Amino acid sequence: MTLIKICMLALMGITMTMVIKQWKSDFLPLIRVGLLLLFVAVLLTTATPIFDYLRELTNTEGISEHASLLFRGLGIALLTQIASQICRECGESGIADGVELTGKIELLLLCIPLMNEILELSKELLSTGG
Repeated sequence: MTLIKICMLALMGITMTMVIKQWKSDFLPLIRVGLLLLFVAVLLTTATPIFDYLRELTNTEGISEHASLLFRGLGIALLTQIASQICRECGESGIADGVELTGKIELLLLCIPLMNEILELSKELLSTGG
């Protein structure tokens, strides 16, 4: 049922942009951003049971820290993609590239504690094995 709502909303948005493009094309980016925000709102309300299930799943001892890093990384990737697409839609590909580069650097910074943990574990394994 949600998919039907999304499709109808998309068709309505396309119709609005086609009609408004003839009169005043300055409002097209605002309409597109508004539609995107509506899509995100519908997506978040639809995905709430998935988030609840994942929260229960990651409450297991020892998994929660790594799952937290994974979900933060996923959030950074999604926000970066959405923001860069909005920038490209508005004709600002240079800003979109900057947003993507910043997102990649944030992901690298997020991985540093995990990389340190892996290196420490490797050192422990090598010292006990020899």
